[in-house]
Amino acid sequence: MNKKLFSKIMIISVITISSVLVSCQNTSKKITISEDTKNEISSEENEINEAIKIGEEYLAQNKFNEAKESFNKAISLDKNNKDVYLKIKDIYMSFNRFDDAYFIIKTALTNTIDIENMKSILKDISSKFESININLSIYQDTSYTLPNEVKAVISGESISIPVTWDNQVVDSSTAGTFVYEGFNEDYGRKVNMEITVMENVYDKQIGWVKDFYMDNGKLYINLDLIEFYLGREEALREAIKDGKAGIDENGEYFLPAPVWIRNNSEDITTYQINDDCLYSLCAATLNLENYESSGTPVNSSYDNFSKTFNDTKNNNARILLVWVDIKNGSVYKISEQYLP
Repeated sequence: MNKKLFSKIMIISVITISSVLVSCQNTSKKITISEDTKNEISSEENEINEAIKIGEEYLAQNKFNEAKESFNKAISLDKNNKDVYLKIKDIYMSFNRFDDAYFIIKTALTNTIDIENMKSILKDISSKFESININLSIYQDTSYTLPNEVKAVISGESISIPVTWDNQVVDSSTAGTFVYEGFNEDYGRKVNMEITVMENVYDKQIGWVKDFYMDNGKLYINLDLIEFYLGREEALREAIKDGKAGIDENGEYFLPAPVWIRNNSEDITTYQINDDCLYSLCAATLNLENYESSGTPVNSSYDNFSKTFNDTKNNNARILLVWVDIKNGSVYKISEQYLP
């Protein structure tokens, strides 16, 4: 009921009550509403019902924007009438337009209409929405922050909606599968983020550096992987297996150096390098004389390693042989292997 009609009724009520107080003997007086006022109320109700009817007809024609405008008109005629909201909500529900039904009840709450009941209805509508399910895999001890927004389909349109999480902190210290729950109040959407924390996988390989380069802001290294045996007995044993060991005048197998390299494949393996990768080069490579052994590893920098690679690339007499320490498929340490 609009404010103008409500004011008229209140004025009539005040006049009638005053009359009762003046003449206590006449206790049979009744509140009387004029025919004009009755007609105005009836006319308003008819206008509301007509707007709702037109809105429903638009829905049947899939004219959703027009339906919304007509329903909003009905509400504007009597914002305090809870039955108007409920009637429109039921119509939307009958057309499986749950998002629109949810919005209508949200509007009722905004207008402070029958709050507790509307909250219960809102919760019931929300239960009909499919949860937004997201799956993600990360490695142990990885820092990860739950997203502030997720994609959702609202009334047939894909949009980004903000999410409030029950628990914002992701603990990746233990391997396993964990579910984090979130909710969007505006659209009544539940969000389930299933995170699988995988155990870290470590590896170590050795190979000749074939390339060392940047691509799209990421650093990579190409290696020709080999089998590497260091130590006179082990190296000699592997050389004998390959039929490549020398034989001295006494008929004994020997190698000129205590190292054996086997390379049975021409394949090149590419690894991505971490931004905080550690580098080390041999003292001999850096031309450092204050070390007892030329093979002593010396901490280096990306710039030094890059320069050394480019120098050896332009000098066919020498190629860098390096060990790469790998964590979850990415290199976090590169160390030159000294060849005696």
